[in-house]
Amino acid sequence: MSGPDLTLDDHEIPWTEWAPPDTAGADVAPPAPAAAFPSNWTLLDDVQLLDLPDPQWIIEDVIQRNGVGVIYSPPGSGKTTLVAGLLTAICLGRPWFGHVVQTPGACLYVAAEDRTGFKQRARAAKRAALAPLDQPIGLYTFPEAVDIRDGAAVQRFAQFLLAGTYRQPLVCLVIDTYAASTSGGNENSSEDTTLAMVNAQFLRDALNVTVILIHHTNAAGSRERGHSGMRGAADFMLSMTPVDDLVHLECSKQRNAAPFERIGLKLVPAPDGSGCVMRLASEVLASSTLTPAQSKAYFALQDTFGAEGATKAEWQKACHELAERTFYHVAKVLTEQGYVATLGTKYRITAKEPRP
Repeated sequence: MSGPDLTLDDHEIPWTEWAPPDTAGADVAPPAPAAAFPSNWTLLDDVQLLDLPDPQWIIEDVIQRNGVGVIYSPPGSGKTTLVAGLLTAICLGRPWFGHVVQTPGACLYVAAEDRTGFKQRARAAKRAALAPLDQPIGLYTFPEAVDIRDGAAVQRFAQFLLAGTYRQPLVCLVIDTYAASTSGGNENSSEDTTLAMVNAQFLRDALNVTVILIHHTNAAGSRERGHSGMRGAADFMLSMTPVDDLVHLECSKQRNAAPFERIGLKLVPAPDGSGCVMRLASEVLASSTLTPAQSKAYFALQDTFGAEGATKAEWQKACHELAERTFYHVAKVLTEQGYVATLGTKYRITAKEPRP
């Protein structure tokens, strides 16, 4: 059998005979110079990578240093009250609900919606911290909205803040609310959300601060409102969920650490009665006192089913006035506190009686 015909066609050139074309005398443009690489480009080997500093915190395990975060909740849940206490703790360098303030410093609150309302909450927070009202603590307010979709406006705002004088280094910037700071935008738009988050990151980098956006939940109350691009770009996300007369503060995202344990809070009058502040629920509620929702569930189980008890489904059906999420939380608390016990699949009232 003969092999393949390897004879070259007339137009083919053997590879051993190839040579670059002779361009002598031809009008050939010189090669373009190589573009300079950005001065901050570098390569890190694995040892250099491990030598980089670990993520730092403003509030340990809660608020990341030099991050962009979101605090969101349904309307009327106490977001601004929480923020007033949060910023006061950072300015004073005092623990915040059991978490250490690792990077104290000045804070700026952008009152895009209601500067008068923040005045009341800041006063109550200072009173609760026993800080004299006539002595500055480093908490500053910018009483106007800044459109964080507008890059030029954000740059001017950053320049204004860089020109300011502060009692201590600025470490935290809160924008309340995201909606008021994106007026005319579409929260469900990928483009508008990306612009807003990129500009929030610009403020973070230009000012060397943590930026916190205050936002609302969706209609179902299950997550933040708007496009998922916000969650993707955020370094941390904190949710506030009203449960009965309490508020649960939970971490739904923490980029560089495990989520902190849920914090139970209660809105209570300030010491001088001038407003309200958030307190740890464990410090406010007596162990033998039931909240209204707990009382409803407790007496529904006692009065409807008596000594026989009920399955969780039966018990929940008898508590038709309580939202499903509230019922499951209340049932867990009543069981943990010893008012209700389980035997098989049944829940029964115990001998421990709540205080009226």
